[in-house]
Amino acid sequence: MMHDDAHAGNGVAAIPSGEVFVQLSDLHIGAEGTLPYGTDTAGNLRAVAAMIRSMDLRPAAVLLTGDLSDKGDPESYRHLRSIVAEEIEPIGCPVLTIVGNHDHRGAFRQAYLGESSADDSLAYNYTFDTDKTRVVMCDSYVTGSVYGHLGPEQLNWLDDQLATADDRVTIVALHHPSVPRGVPRADDYLLDDRADFEAVLLRHRVGAILCGHSHVSTASSFGGTVHVTAPATAYLLDPSVRQGGRAFAGAGFSICTV
Repeated sequence: MMHDDAHAGNGVAAIPSGEVFVQLSDLHIGAEGTLPYGTDTAGNLRAVAAMIRSMDLRPAAVLLTGDLSDKGDPESYRHLRSIVAEEIEPIGCPVLTIVGNHDHRGAFRQAYLGESSADDSLAYNYTFDTDKTRVVMCDSYVTGSVYGHLGPEQLNWLDDQLATADDRVTIVALHHPSVPRGVPRADDYLLDDRADFEAVLLRHRVGAILCGHSHVSTASSFGGTVHVTAPATAYLLDPSVRQGGRAFAGAGFSICTV
C-alpha cells in the first residue's frame, strides 16, 4: 500500500518511508522427516526465509497466516517451532501466527506456544501495535471444516480493536478469504460470515486485509479496503485451470508496505 504525495525533482515519484510486514501463509509443515503431498514443505519454508533474510526489508513483523501444520499434530508444531527459531527469527522482528483449517488450536497452543494446558475451543486472536500500525490477528478456524467463521463475539472484539487504533493504520489478518480466488470450486472455502465481517470493516478506516488459504495470489477490493491473499509456501495452485484444479511446485510470500 503506497501513496504518492511527494515527487522528486526529476519527475520520478518518491516512495515515502513506511513499515513493512512480510506475510507467509499455508506452510503445511509435517513432522520432521515427512513430505506432505510428496513435497518438502519444510525445505520450501527454509528457502523462503533465506530469501527474505537476503532482502533489504527490515520488516516490523513476519505474519504466518494459518495452515501452519498440515495435519495439526504436535510433532509438526514442534518441527515448525524449530524452523521459526532457526530461519525466521533471525530476520530480527516479531513472528505473528494465526491458525487455519489444517491446524488444531489445542496442539498449536501446547506444542508451538508452549502452553501447559489448552484445548481446541479457545479462539487465538490478538493485536500487535507499532507506532504507526495496528495488526489485528483474527481466528477464522472452524474445527473439521474448510470454510472460515469469525462469529459475533470475535466480530465485536474486532470492532473494538479497529475503533481504538487511534492514528495507526490498521491491518486485519486472518486465514480465510472473503473473495473467491478464481480457481474453479464451490465457495465453501471462504469466510461464511463475510457479510458481517464487511459491515465491521466499513465502520472504520482499514489499510488492508491479509488472508491465506487460497494457494493463489489475488488482490481485490472488499469492505472499503484492499483484500489480498498470499501465495502458499507449501505449494501453489494454477488459476488458469478452468476444470478441477492443478497444484504445482512453487513457494511464495507477500510484502505489505504501510
